[in-house]
Amino acid sequence: MTDERKIREIYGYGLKSVLDEAAERIEATWREKLLRETVDLKTENALLMAQVDEFSRKLVEATDRNEKIEADCNERVAFIEEKFELDTASLELENNELHAASVRYLADARKLDRQVVQLHAEAEAMVDEIERLRGERDTALKAQAELSDALLAQHDLMSEVAALKDRLAVAEQRAAVAEAKVEVMTQMKGE
Repeated sequence: MTDERKIREIYGYGLKSVLDEAAERIEATWREKLLRETVDLKTENALLMAQVDEFSRKLVEATDRNEKIEADCNERVAFIEEKFELDTASLELENNELHAASVRYLADARKLDRQVVQLHAEAEAMVDEIERLRGERDTALKAQAELSDALLAQHDLMSEVAALKDRLAVAEQRAAVAEAKVEVMTQMKGE
């Protein structure tokens, strides 16, 4: 009977030892898996942070460019509009003066032909000048349209940065959960 009892004790001790060893292996496997996941999440986190930094840098550059373009466009448009108004007023004044001169010179038949030719040439120059000013105004309007496109691109870039920040927050939360699991497993192992 004593032998049987010894065999049972040895068998029971061996089974317990095997179970303890299996439990330790399972725990070590889980801990290793959680540590790998934590490292992967931290790596992903770092990559996302790098992308956020890159997009932020690009956003700052785009904003600076847009502000410079906008300031330049506003300055050019204001200058062209002022020049257009002054030139138009000046041309209208000149036109009125030339018309008055032509009326005065109608009395003198010999001078009339020469004055008419001169007035036609000046009128054509005025029309050319007005067309040139309209071209400059159209160029300024085109620059304003380009500025609007740049502002839309900036808005799209800001949306991408916001989406990346959301992804970063989710990744940080997942990393925190994984670290908490590793800590719980470590505490359980210590107990």
